[in-house]
This record gives sequence, C-alpha cells and structure tokens, in this order.
Amino acid sequence: MRDDLKTRLITAFSILPFVILCFISYKSLVGLVSAVVLLAGYELLSMKFKDYMRFFYLGLLVSYPILYGLFFFKEPYIVILSLFLISSVVTIIYIKDTSIILDRIVYPIFGLVYVPGALSFFMPIYKEFGAANALLTLTAVWIFDTSAYFTGMKFGRIRISPKYSPKKSLEGVLGGFLGTFVFSVIYKIIAENFFKSWIIPYQGLLFFSLIVSVMGTLGDIFESAIKRSFGLKDSGSVLPGHGGMLDRIDGLLFVTPVVYIMLKVLKGGIM
Repeated sequence: MRDDLKTRLITAFSILPFVILCFISYKSLVGLVSAVVLLAGYELLSMKFKDYMRFFYLGLLVSYPILYGLFFFKEPYIVILSLFLISSVVTIIYIKDTSIILDRIVYPIFGLVYVPGALSFFMPIYKEFGAANALLTLTAVWIFDTSAYFTGMKFGRIRISPKYSPKKSLEGVLGGFLGTFVFSVIYKIIAENFFKSWIIPYQGLLFFSLIVSVMGTLGDIFESAIKRSFGLKDSGSVLPGHGGMLDRIDGLLFVTPVVYIMLKVLKGGIM
C-alpha cells in the first residue's frame, strides 16, 4: 500500500508543474487537451477492440476537426456536433459488414465523442471566464479525488457502488467535498488578491464543490462500469500508480461541462 501511494505521489508531483504551465496561454491549453484526448481516447477504444490501432488512427483523423473547432469556433456544441457527424460518416464507410454496425459504430462514436466532447468545455471556460477558473476546475477535481481517497481509506464504511466501484464510500465522497470546498476558498483568496483574477463567488463555491463531488463520483463509477464490462482493472498504465489517462480524468469528464453551465448561469449568460 505504501509503495503504491509513493508511486502515485511521485507521478502526481512530476506532472503537476507541467500541467499548470499549460494554462498560461490558450494555445498551450489546447495542446494539453489534445494530448489528453488522444491518450484517453486510445485507451477507451482499445478496451473494446483488439485491432485497436486502426481505431486509434481513426481517432487521429477525427482529432483534426476537434482542434479546428477549439481554435476557431471555441464553442463546445460545434465541436461535439462536427465530431459526431464526421466520425459517423467515416465509420460507416469503414464498416463493410452491416451485421456488426451497432457494435462497430455506436461504441467507436461514443469513444470519439465522449472524451473530446467533455474536455472541449475547458476552452470556453478559459476564454469566457479566465485561466484561473479553468485551472480551478482541473485542480478541484484532483483535490476531490485525493481527499476522497484518504478519507475513504480511513473512515469508509458505506459503499456507494459495490458492483462497479467497491472501494468508493459515502464517507470518502463527503471528505472529498469538504477538501474541495476548503481548497476552493484558499484558491479564490490567492487568485483574487495576488493575480487579480475573477473567481466564482464564495456562495457559489459551495455549489461548485457539490458539482465536483457528485459529478466526479459519477464519472468515476461510469468509467469503472465500462472497465468491469471488459474485465479490466485499469484503462492503461501510462501514469504509474494511477493507471491510464482515462483513470485520471474520469471525474473531470463529467465535471467540466456542468461547471461551464454553472459559470454561464452565474454570469447571466443563459436565458
């Protein structure tokens, strides 16, 4: 257990500075998101297909409209719609045996839309609400995962999803919520006083922490369900101690779109 924890911490502290630096500019953030999308998409598709390299190349092809949308449109729904249409056409052309269309189209399209579609919401968060709120979204999910992990190990009794995620407990989620809220308040104080950045209001941070906790937990359970359906423990091994890239961002995929909607509501951008 200690060796595993040590490996997790070494990996986390090794990549954290690089990830934070990627939030300095919009283009570097797009580069980071693109790299994560390709790695996580590769892992997701390879769970299903043994001949996954063909679908990985298909993912590379479809990633170009993603990048185009992120650079020039900067609207998530356009990225998602474009990706869905293009991947549908390409996949239908690719499949010759119509008897396996459901198996070979639905899952690949899901894999190619789910990860980039969810992470694309980082772009409008960055452009409309600033780098500080985009970075807060990312780091808050990490803080939640860490707080929930340690709280669950120490106090976990009530299991939330014994079938798909047996180690995830209600006590862990509550500990993660508290850790996320405390971190968000400290983050807000530092960002506003030292960097003059607008951050979610204090009363909104409570709701923000709730979103991170609930959606982060659902994202984790959802990915665990996918892995278990294929008899896998981890999505990959690219991050020592953490498993694959998809294991590291599963909660983020559910959190980011909801945070964007919340920010739009707070700023009066909806209705």
